[in-house]
This record gives sequence, structure tokens and C-alpha cells, in this order.
Amino acid sequence: MYINFEICSKCKGKCCKNYPGLALPNDFGNTKEEIYKNLIDAFKSGNWCIDWEKKEEYFVRPSIKGKEFQVFDHSISGECTFLTERGCKLTKEKRPSGCLLLEPKENEKCVQHLKKQKVINEWKKFHDILINAAVEAEKFEGDKL
Repeated sequence: MYINFEICSKCKGKCCKNYPGLALPNDFGNTKEEIYKNLIDAFKSGNWCIDWEKKEEYFVRPSIKGKEFQVFDHSISGECTFLTERGCKLTKEKRPSGCLLLEPKENEKCVQHLKKQKVINEWKKFHDILINAAVEAEKFEGDKL
């Protein structure tokens, strides 16, 4: 974990304003059942979405401000929904792995120690759970209309 509030407060979260951190499956639980349930809740909250790289290379990340409640979002960039004027509204324990493994640097050239391809590879193991959770969350949204 590389959290450094002093460095991050100086730049006011430029990384977070550019693109949200990536989440790993274990950010949502330790079992397939926990991950499935917590993904549904996350997507229903509007604060989390599924992004992708190439065909069926899916991963989860926080939503981008203004695009909350889009279960699937392939935005090139945008500000993380959890960023506030005072920093991240998530506790350290609730932050995605990509945020925890981002090493702040004084020169604003932060180092990401979690590569996107690793995240994609981890989510491949949970492909069915991820898609089923998205379908369930979208069903919920449709029911509200």
C-alpha cells in the first residue's frame, strides 16, 4: 500500500481526476458468492462500473463523475466518482487495489504497481460472475422505471 496523504493533497488528486483506479475481484470479497453479491450492490450504487480493453477483456473500476449508474462504461478518461475536494471519500479498506498500489511521487509522476493486464487476467477468472452481476444490477434499474 502506497498511500501518502501529504503528496496527494499537494496535487489535489490529479491521478484521480484523470482516471479511476482499477479494482481486483478480491476487492469485492473472498469467495465467488461474496464477490457476486458485492458486485451487484456496487453496480446498483451507481459508483462502480465495468470497463473493457478488447473484446471480453473486462475489469471493474469506480464510475466517472457524470456517468454514475452506467453499469458498462468505456470512457477514455474522467474524474473518479469518489474524489472530493478533501480527497477520496473511501476509507483505505474500501479503496480499489489500483488506488492502493499507486505510488505517489513529489513530481506528480506517480507509479502504478498494478498493471491493467494483470487486472484483466484476474477478472477473466470471474467472467460469468461479473456478467451475471451486471445483468442482475441492470434488471434492478429496469424494475425502478
